[in-house]
Amino acid sequence: MIPLDDRPAHRSSDTRDALYDERGRQNRVDSDADAAVAAAASLSGMSMNPWVHQHRPPPTDVYHATVNGGGEHGIIDPAFPQPLLPQEIYDSGQDITGFDHFREFANFLDGVGLPAEWSPYFHGPEPPNDLVDPDLQEPRAQTATPIARNGRPGTPFSCWLPSAPEESRIAEIPRSVDQEPPPFRVTEDQRSRLAFYLSSFRDVVDVDFQLPSRHALTRYLTSYFQGFHLHMPFIHPQTWRILDTPLELILAVATVGAQYSFEHRVSEKLFQAGKAILLRRLTCETAKFGPKTTTFLNLHNLSTAGKAQNERDLGERADRVWGPWEPMDTIRALIILMAYATWERKEKFIAEAFSLQSLLVQALRDIGLEEEERRQEDAANNTNSSEPTMSSSSSPKDAWLAWIRQESVRRSKLIAFTFLHTHSVAYNVYPVLRSNEIHLRLPCPTGEWKAPTAAQWQLARRESRKEQLNFQDALSLLLRHSDRAAPLDPIPTPLGNYVLLHGLLQRIHIVRDLSLPIMDQSASLPAEEVNKLERGLRSWTSGWQQAPESSLDPNNENGPIPFTSSSLLGLAYVRIYLNLGPYRMLETRDPVRIARALSRSPNVERSDGVISALLYAAHALSVPVRLGVDRVARSQAFFWSVRHSLSGLECAVLLSKWLHSLKDSVDNSRPLSDSEDRILHWVRCIVEEAWAVVDFDEVEPAATIRSDPAGLGAAVLKIWAHFFRSNTQWRFINIIGLSLEKYREILLRDAEPRPN
Repeated sequence: MIPLDDRPAHRSSDTRDALYDERGRQNRVDSDADAAVAAAASLSGMSMNPWVHQHRPPPTDVYHATVNGGGEHGIIDPAFPQPLLPQEIYDSGQDITGFDHFREFANFLDGVGLPAEWSPYFHGPEPPNDLVDPDLQEPRAQTATPIARNGRPGTPFSCWLPSAPEESRIAEIPRSVDQEPPPFRVTEDQRSRLAFYLSSFRDVVDVDFQLPSRHALTRYLTSYFQGFHLHMPFIHPQTWRILDTPLELILAVATVGAQYSFEHRVSEKLFQAGKAILLRRLTCETAKFGPKTTTFLNLHNLSTAGKAQNERDLGERADRVWGPWEPMDTIRALIILMAYATWERKEKFIAEAFSLQSLLVQALRDIGLEEEERRQEDAANNTNSSEPTMSSSSSPKDAWLAWIRQESVRRSKLIAFTFLHTHSVAYNVYPVLRSNEIHLRLPCPTGEWKAPTAAQWQLARRESRKEQLNFQDALSLLLRHSDRAAPLDPIPTPLGNYVLLHGLLQRIHIVRDLSLPIMDQSASLPAEEVNKLERGLRSWTSGWQQAPESSLDPNNENGPIPFTSSSLLGLAYVRIYLNLGPYRMLETRDPVRIARALSRSPNVERSDGVISALLYAAHALSVPVRLGVDRVARSQAFFWSVRHSLSGLECAVLLSKWLHSLKDSVDNSRPLSDSEDRILHWVRCIVEEAWAVVDFDEVEPAATIRSDPAGLGAAVLKIWAHFFRSNTQWRFINIIGLSLEKYREILLRDAEPRPN
């Protein structure tokens, strides 16, 4: 056990060699000076350059361009050229063929608005402080990503992430491009109208259920739109009106809003009421859907011939008091209710989630998963229709409202597809809605969607050169057999890229299922398929980097979806090399069973291919550590979704297994490669950063940690477990944390020497 305070921030190669790799490495460094250079050339992000004594520092204006390029958010201009390796490495003739994975990872970081100094490569020397513009010496008050002058020496962290919000607050919503979103204040008249609608459903709603007060409803609606909605933007907030929304959708929104307000008991009651009203409406409106939905309702005893007829009669008589409704409202309510049931801690909600999943899939297929141009034409030709259309004779406002409806329908269907797949990832079930069923265009740019008026929407539309690609076409381009990045024109928006990434993740799931021999869950994917998938992920990353709205800043003013996508990108790479799905058992909600299942998962073998997955796994760990593990865990409503936790779980297990594998392989005279050495050093820096500040609940001294690979593997699990257990948003995430802690205990117990 090595006290952190007694260790230098910069660890020389000599020290590291003595710890874990004494064989065959001293010939790489012939002197203390060379050892220092080798350490500086590690992945840790040290600013020392091995060619510093041979070349002069870069010109001052280059440094200014790098720092100032990010505008008010302190992130670089993606257009500013950033060499992945300093020119000196090319001039020296050094072999760089082993850096392919690092080059791709640096592209990932550099291409989404990270400063040049955050790189797994070698760096140029830091300029003296007097070369920096005095205005940049301290972060600005309104800057989302403050610029720090001095990072901690010897760590791979820099200033690309913003400060985490205060511990007692939900993360601040960044300033809108146009204006702040409208307040979702519920008046007493509006609540009375909702209560009137509720009275028509009293026969299906619990007798004790009461509509929350207008103040509580205001709180729930606001929390929903400031939290959950940002991750699933299918409701148009600028034009959304309470009394134009069916009761079941309002109750679904309030369910998640109450959850985000930490009022769990109320959220459960709202969920049950919203689901009951939704099912009653469906039994009376089956003609608006189709045979798939009707069959599902009949099979689940939710509708019988006589009951349905009676309810249709009731619906006709009470149509004026049931409130507004259209079939897509049912889809939106199902998405939200299913999301709540999927992540709620109580085991009884698992069955609810799977039931709602099946109903959602059938309803989507009945409504249709294609574009609505034909429906728009029919509506335009229908003189009795009051629905606005986008005809050339429409007023700007009517055209805007028609476009909003069309885009909202498209987003609802695409987001339903992504969440259904997220559910499949979480519970290891075969995808119930496949990519080949989706025949929709990708979502529009954020500027068009967020435009608060028809005039601003028209301006945003003029800036768009052409309509977005069809989902099927874009996914095919990503997977085409080519070593060149597939050109997607126009570049997909952040939400479009998020949808495409789910398409790639789904392919990994399906191909692995088809490739597995019977009774062998650890079989590797075919090499040809691995190459195709990695090409697709590289092409996806290339397009994502070019999207002007993409940034790894969690407080990106365009929303947290790009940040979420970065997490899922890591999950995709991990899933190529580690099939953890059958070994999690998250549906049990039992940390002990989950931990035992994880302990039976296959090992991670050392290879060149797994390097990319390891880089993303280490990066995933670095994010909460850089922001502050406890601060993020307690205030992550805006930018940290449950999808991050699913990705973090698999990244944690992969990285831990790889670290544990190093001990045996190094002991067997298989030295670390340069890439492995760099990743190991990076992980050590991340762990030391966390260990210095996090208050771990344990008896052993918190300031000590084993620095050998196996010790680091246990530390990685401990950091993630602490982070998940500290979450205050979804109790499901707490279960993941407890499971990782139990899994760590199993590994430590198995590593103890056995008595003779």
